[in-house]
Amino acid sequence: MTDRFGRTIDYIRISVTDRCNLRCRYCMPEDGVPMLEHEDILRFEEIVAFMRVAVSEGIVKVRLTGGEPLHRPGIVDLVRMLLAVPGLQDLSLTTNGILLPQFAGQLKAAGLKRVNIGLPSLDPAVYAHLTLLSSLDTALAGLKAAVDTGFSPIKLNVVVLRGVNDDLAPYLDLTRRLPVEVRFIEYMPIGPLGEDNCLVPAAELRRKLEALAPLEPADKPRGNGPAQEYRRIPGAPGTVAIIAPVTEHFCRTCNRLRLVADGHLRLCLFGADEIDIKPALRPVVNEEALRALLVWAMQQKPECMPATASDYGRAMGSIGG
Repeated sequence: MTDRFGRTIDYIRISVTDRCNLRCRYCMPEDGVPMLEHEDILRFEEIVAFMRVAVSEGIVKVRLTGGEPLHRPGIVDLVRMLLAVPGLQDLSLTTNGILLPQFAGQLKAAGLKRVNIGLPSLDPAVYAHLTLLSSLDTALAGLKAAVDTGFSPIKLNVVVLRGVNDDLAPYLDLTRRLPVEVRFIEYMPIGPLGEDNCLVPAAELRRKLEALAPLEPADKPRGNGPAQEYRRIPGAPGTVAIIAPVTEHFCRTCNRLRLVADGHLRLCLFGADEIDIKPALRPVVNEEALRALLVWAMQQKPECMPATASDYGRAMGSIGG
C-alpha cells in the first residue's frame, strides 16, 4: 500500500492487550489507566482475519505489542496463527522480558525469531524506581532466556530520561559481552512525565556515547525499526543505536500503522486520529469493508506529526508504542 505522500506502508504494530505487569513511569501513570472490558478487545481470530486482508494489500511485517503482550493468555497461539497467514514475511514481539523465562521456548517453537526487550536501566535501584513492580534480576533473567533460546536479533529498548537513567556506560559494557542491539530512545511527550523536561536529545546521546568509548560503524540489523547510526565497540558482539522520534523525527520514511487492542487503527503515533475497524469484524468478518478501511487509512495518514501536538488521545501504554 502507498499513502498519499508516496510512502510504502508495509508494517503494522498490533497491541494485543492494554494490560501490563509493570508501571513504567515513562509509559503509564503510577495508578494505571482504565482497563478495557474483555469484549472490547479484539479476539485472536479477528486479528488474524484483519491481517489476511492487510497482507493481501501489502502489509507484510508485524510486531506484537501491549501493554505487555505476554500478559495476554494464549499469546503463543496467536504467534502460530499469524505465521500461518500466507504472505506474512516478518513477525516480531516487544516485551518487558519479565515473562520470557516462561514463554521464550514456546514462542521460538511457534516460529517467532526475534524480540525487543524494554530494559530501562541496568542499575537495580533505578530499574525498581522506573518500573515499580519488578526487579532488575527478573528482567535480566528474561534477557538470558532470550539469548539462550536463540532469538536474533535481540534489541534492547532504553527510553532515556534526563537525570534518571542517562548513564549509558553500563549498556556499552553489556554489548561487549552479549550479541544485543541497545537502542537509546528519546522520551516522547505521549508519556505521563510531561512535555520535554525528561528529554535527552539525540545529539546529546551521541556525544555521551562518543565520550565513553571508540565506536565504529556497524551494519544495520534485520528489522523495520527507525534506529539510525548503528555503532559498536571494536570487537564487541553487540551494537548501540539511537532512535530520535522527537528531535529528528522520521516521518518522511514512516512505513507503519498501529492497531490498538480495542480495534482502532492509529495512523500516527503522535496524532489522535484513529479508524475503528471492529464494525468490519463483528458480528461477522467483512473483508471488503476491511479493505476499504485500509484504503481510507492511506488517504488519511498524515504527512508528519503536528509541530504543536498536544492531544495524543491515549497514553503510550494504551497505544503499544
